[in-house]
Amino acid sequence: MVKTFLKLFFYVLTLEVPMLVGRNLPEATELLNNERLYINIADKMYSEEIEEGHIVSQNVQEGDKVKAGTEISVIVSKGTEMYSMPSFEGQFLKDAKLTLFNLGMKMGKITTVHSDSIEKGMIIAQRPLPGNIQSNVINFLVSKGPYDVSYKCPSFVNMNIGDARKLAKELGIVLIEKDKGSRIIFQKPEAESIINKGASVEVALGRGWGMWF
Repeated sequence: MVKTFLKLFFYVLTLEVPMLVGRNLPEATELLNNERLYINIADKMYSEEIEEGHIVSQNVQEGDKVKAGTEISVIVSKGTEMYSMPSFEGQFLKDAKLTLFNLGMKMGKITTVHSDSIEKGMIIAQRPLPGNIQSNVINFLVSKGPYDVSYKCPSFVNMNIGDARKLAKELGIVLIEKDKGSRIIFQKPEAESIINKGASVEVALGRGWGMWF
């Protein structure tokens, strides 16, 4: 008789913990109360899998035996973490990298394209766009600057310096002028050499052929 009573007493005081993960807080609380157990919100955390207000984890696993009146600690989801993404368009990529590091965000894919209007290394576009987003990874479209333009270097020799400067400006050539005079008596590289737009051509000035000495 005594053994039977002790077995019954033990059975009444030990209860099986139900599955709480994935349930919302009111539902989990009611479920535990029905089992003569209590809930304790130990913490809250962001979760991409568990929606806000639902339980992410429990300290006593489903099916474990506990005494009546035991407090079951749970962690509740705060939902997906939101990030405030600033605008990086018009900034240089090297500056954006520092900003992302300080914000705890990550750089994703970098795509580069040539652009005649946007300086090399500058961000043309970003995805996702600025605003509150659920991802901390951002992709950039970055300028490679204009295409290289190559052509044959014109002959500046014996050209008036004013005309030479005008031609150089039209072609995107940088004239490096040496000595003094009104006409060009020497150039480097020579005429017909292949140069790129933006290249420098060194010219020596004098008074023209036969009159520069």
